[in-house]
Amino acid sequence: MLDQLLVARWISSSFPVIRTILMVCLTILALILIVLVFMQIGNSNASNVLTGNQDSYYSQNKGNSREGRITRWIYICVGIIALICIIYFITLKIYKA
Repeated sequence: MLDQLLVARWISSSFPVIRTILMVCLTILALILIVLVFMQIGNSNASNVLTGNQDSYYSQNKGNSREGRITRWIYICVGIIALICIIYFITLKIYKA
């Protein structure tokens, strides 16, 4: 039995390039994610513990604020990073360098 899968020539020549591109994209997205996390304002729920206030006008419209947009972009970046990691490891499984 063959231990290795026989692959086409275009696969063996293109997968290392694809993996390099995926790693560069992953690095760039990780740096963007770090910057976005540092741009977030600290959690302002500490005052709600003392006052017992659950809802405010700000908390109801938080998604439209700057902090809400940053949080949305963080979720998008994490999702794309997860997708790139899955694609990267699939290419590793198909073609081992």
